[in-house]
Amino acid sequence: MMKRIGFRLLKLLSPGLLLAVSVLAVAQGPPPSLLKGQRQRLAGYLPDTTRIRLLTALCFDMREEETAQAVGYGEAGVALARTLPTEEQAPLLLQGLLSLSSCYANLSNGPEALRLLSEAERLARQLHDYDALVRTYSNQGSIYHSRGDTATAWVHYRSGLLLLRSSAAAGITPRTQMKLLGNLGSLSYLRSQTAQALHYDSLALAMARRNRDSTAEATYLSSLAAYLMQAGQLPRVRRLLLQSLAISQRQHAVRNQAELYAQLATFYTKTSDPEQATASATQALLLARRSRYLECVLDALGQLAGLAAGSGNYRQAYDWNTRFVALNDSLNSRQIMQTLAAAQVSYETQERARRLRQLTAEQVEQARHTQLLVGALAVLAVVLLVVIYLYRNLRLSRAELTANNRALEAASDELRAVAVFKDKLYAIVAHDLRGPVTAFAGVTSLIDTYIAHNDQAGLAQLPGMVRQAADSLNHLLDNVLNWAVSQTGELECRPVPLVVAEMFDECQALYQTTAAASWQHITTTAPPGLRLLADRNMTRTILRNLVGNALKFTPSGGHVHLDASPDPDDPRMVLLSCTDTGPGMSTTTVSALMSGPALPESTPEPNSNSVQRGTGLGLGLALCRAFVHRHGGTLVIQSRPGAGTNVTVSLPRAK
Repeated sequence: MMKRIGFRLLKLLSPGLLLAVSVLAVAQGPPPSLLKGQRQRLAGYLPDTTRIRLLTALCFDMREEETAQAVGYGEAGVALARTLPTEEQAPLLLQGLLSLSSCYANLSNGPEALRLLSEAERLARQLHDYDALVRTYSNQGSIYHSRGDTATAWVHYRSGLLLLRSSAAAGITPRTQMKLLGNLGSLSYLRSQTAQALHYDSLALAMARRNRDSTAEATYLSSLAAYLMQAGQLPRVRRLLLQSLAISQRQHAVRNQAELYAQLATFYTKTSDPEQATASATQALLLARRSRYLECVLDALGQLAGLAAGSGNYRQAYDWNTRFVALNDSLNSRQIMQTLAAAQVSYETQERARRLRQLTAEQVEQARHTQLLVGALAVLAVVLLVVIYLYRNLRLSRAELTANNRALEAASDELRAVAVFKDKLYAIVAHDLRGPVTAFAGVTSLIDTYIAHNDQAGLAQLPGMVRQAADSLNHLLDNVLNWAVSQTGELECRPVPLVVAEMFDECQALYQTTAAASWQHITTTAPPGLRLLADRNMTRTILRNLVGNALKFTPSGGHVHLDASPDPDDPRMVLLSCTDTGPGMSTTTVSALMSGPALPESTPEPNSNSVQRGTGLGLGLALCRAFVHRHGGTLVIQSRPGAGTNVTVSLPRAK
């Protein structure tokens, strides 16, 4: 960072002396092969942390000879370190800032170097890295020191010195401590505190020897010799310089050797030994040229020019001085070019950083806009979901309302149907009751007539008429009761094997008296052993209704016949038919009875002369249809006007 402190600083202190002293170690630059290897590694794929360390190392190694390029590497490393996560960023960024600040200090760009060191100081405090913190104090003090601001330089050096004397000293490396002590010695000497300068330099020299740091030992030996030589204490100077030179020769540190020979030339000049001074200056020139150490070449040329002029060889002095001026102009131009190049690199880096900040800000703004857009979309999605939910509920409500309306309409239709059914049932019951009641009324009239005429034969017929009217009334009441029970679903169908002939005989015996009273005949035909699988009571009701309706519509002297046979089309069924010789029915009437409602309309009587002729088909036919359907059978009516009627039902056959 302060590679020419020895020459430039001591020239400021004593312009009349050409000293070749380095307060800090002027280490040999890294071998070209090492730098080449580092650059090759940098061209390949590397993790970010490894790349940052490599960029920082290149910046540090090249800070002396190729400062402008070193700045580029350092800026790239710092920029990359700033992109790392917080837990990985700070240590790598701290080392990068320290190396980059050294480059700017070498380019005499003090403000930029101080800015970087201030940031490094904050990071060192944050990480509790006391070694890095002392380095920042030492480097900041060096910058103010080189600018002649000794008061500010002392403030920074003193802060580092306090840390060396505190409990934090255990975390500070010897190299950092030696650097700070050496800088304190140089500052003390600049402030004319020679004893203090010798004290700090002696401390640094002792620490270098304890740590077997030969490079640092050579450095502090040469600086101690420079202080003693400036103070006029010459007896120890030559020994110290030769000790330092021996160390540098063992280390093959050609640059350090060149500086030490330049210091020896100064020493011999002060001790009035021009031959030794010229030989030392010549050797310094050779070594400086071999190591391309142009600053030392410049100092050696100046010394040779002064020695030639002192010996009266003005032509040689003029020649050395011409070379000195040319090289000095070249160095100044190179320094200017390096400064400009570093400024260009710094500008480009700052421009990239500015652009990066701008892009980052734009990205943040875009992210904010995206978040707002996502939020708006989320709100819209929620609103849409709410609308869909409400719309769905509305549709469900409408569907439920429609279903309720339909159910209500169905219930209304059912109620209307029930009302119609009830009215029809009342009409049928009233119509069917009229016959038996009329018969009873007629019997009472006949009783009065037969008694008035003392007609014993007529009176003898009256019990049969009363029994017939009572049977008709009882049959009607059975039909009403069975119909009501069947409609409520409480009439259970319990099929059992039934002999058809026995069922026919039972029905014939029930209506024999009624038929005889009207001079009617009932006959039956049933194959022996033919059986039904049906409910006994329902079968009786079916047969009674078929025979009762036939007798009602058959005139006096007519004939009713019951017939049974297996169904030829379905062996599982038995056909039961009731045929009468009544007036018959039209096709329209038959169609209405077969496809009409459960309760058909009442049919007018074809012949009202008989006392039992007071009813139509009415409830009996509806009940027959219901019971037949309960057994899985069918009811078929065949009739023609004037040709009688045949009603056939099919019921399951018992195996």
